[in-house]
Amino acid sequence: MKKIFMTILILNFGLNKLSFSQDLTGFTEELPGLIEVDGETIKGPVVDKVRKILKKAKLKENIKAFPWARSYEMAKRNKNYFIFPMAKNVEREKHFKFVGVLFKINTYFYQRNTSDFKITKLEDAKKLSICVVRNDIRDQFLTQQGFENLVRFADQDDSIHALIAKKCDVTICAENIEFLWKKNLKEDIKSLVKKSYLVKEISGDRYLSINKETSPEVIQKISEAMKDLKY
Repeated sequence: MKKIFMTILILNFGLNKLSFSQDLTGFTEELPGLIEVDGETIKGPVVDKVRKILKKAKLKENIKAFPWARSYEMAKRNKNYFIFPMAKNVEREKHFKFVGVLFKINTYFYQRNTSDFKITKLEDAKKLSICVVRNDIRDQFLTQQGFENLVRFADQDDSIHALIAKKCDVTICAENIEFLWKKNLKEDIKSLVKKSYLVKEISGDRYLSINKETSPEVIQKISEAMKDLKY
């Protein structure tokens, strides 16, 4: 009986070590005021929060930053790959476990200050050309809603500048884009662009999400860490 007990104990220890000593690879994008990328350095309040969660879970991480479409596609490839911050929809739930909410943020249509049209409901925007970030939650949402006049860009910065350059009538962005305006000393973007319409149909919840092929034990470890830290 003693030998059986020791064997079970050793096996359990080995499994736990295997499950929780794995390195995780994280993917994100630069988000003004939330995630800052300076060469190889990735920092900001959201990155700090993710690192605290994984440290609490006793999991090692390596975070990389790319334009959103690339980060999203790479995170879909393998187990132990995670991505943040990401909004939830049915398509994404096919590939990821949405472990917990990191923060909330609103989504708006923005238009040039010189534009005289008004958007009073989502359907009004179907008449307009819209700059979007390729494959982000807003692009996916508008596509699902039957919007056709979408002009796609790599990130929110490119999208907002395309609006200013009159390559579209409106752009759809998370409101953190306004942090970028405050940092940009070369141009007063806020004098050129204004909020046009709050898109309530897009949830403001932004999650830490992990590839569904990752072991349930690792996912549970992260979930428990978020609860312990009250995130």
